[in-house]
Amino acid sequence: MRRIGILLNPRAGRGLAPDYAKAIAEALRKHGCEPVLRETEKDAVCLPPDIERAVVVGGDGTLRRSAASLGEAGIPFLHAPLGTENLFARMLGLPREPEDIAALAVNGRTRKIDAGRTQYGPFTIMVSVGFDAEVIHDLHARRKGPIRHASYIGPIVRTTLRRKWPTVSIEVDGQTVVQHRRGLAIVANFSGYAFGMDPARDAKPDDGQLDVIFLPTCSVTRTLLWVWRCCRGVAVDHPAAVVVRGKQVTLSGPSPMALQLDGDTAGLRDRVEISLLPQGYEAIVPSNDTSEMV
Repeated sequence: MRRIGILLNPRAGRGLAPDYAKAIAEALRKHGCEPVLRETEKDAVCLPPDIERAVVVGGDGTLRRSAASLGEAGIPFLHAPLGTENLFARMLGLPREPEDIAALAVNGRTRKIDAGRTQYGPFTIMVSVGFDAEVIHDLHARRKGPIRHASYIGPIVRTTLRRKWPTVSIEVDGQTVVQHRRGLAIVANFSGYAFGMDPARDAKPDDGQLDVIFLPTCSVTRTLLWVWRCCRGVAVDHPAAVVVRGKQVTLSGPSPMALQLDGDTAGLRDRVEISLLPQGYEAIVPSNDTSEMV
């Protein structure tokens, strides 16, 4: 009998994750599989060695932490989305219904994707410093329960009023591409972003490269214009944007900057070393998906 792990963040989905995971487990049993349920720990995944595949129940943050351990163990994984944005599942066209998730876990094919690394933790989607990271830090500092889209309104307003645009330098594969400029820096493994924005429109998670986007800004007006361009997916086309690809990226600043990894806070840092492990993860995708990786 095939054994399939289910890793769940019990707080995800406003506390619905345990019931959601049990429904997936029951659907797996109907496929003749034995589900093995485990709650995610902060930095580790504990699964028996004979697990063939795994389903990660939670948001992008839960997936970020779980994927690193699953990748090291060589276990293909599927994201069962229960977060606020669920960017990973959205960009790979993954289902939400327990029966569909179970069928995909059993029959879906696997696809290699690149694994992001920093000295402060792994990432699957993106790393950033600047306005958005400040918003995320504010949100998590005041968080008292499940996060909804409306939860971001207060942090966005407060961050705007504080007018915090860090001074950033960016080095890509040993070459300085931005030096001591104020703005927003995004290092992306995937295209797509929160609230339908797409600052790194051409990023692909299986090309062995990171897309580095720097959007210069030091005012509310300019920041809002960049948000508008990102929502239209045209920020990378603007002549003021710095767009570079590479395998090794360093973000640094004269003072600590708010850092975020896949929507998780990662502290105030004055230097971040970012790299890829090419094809370090094996994601489960629909069997009829023959398109180029997004």
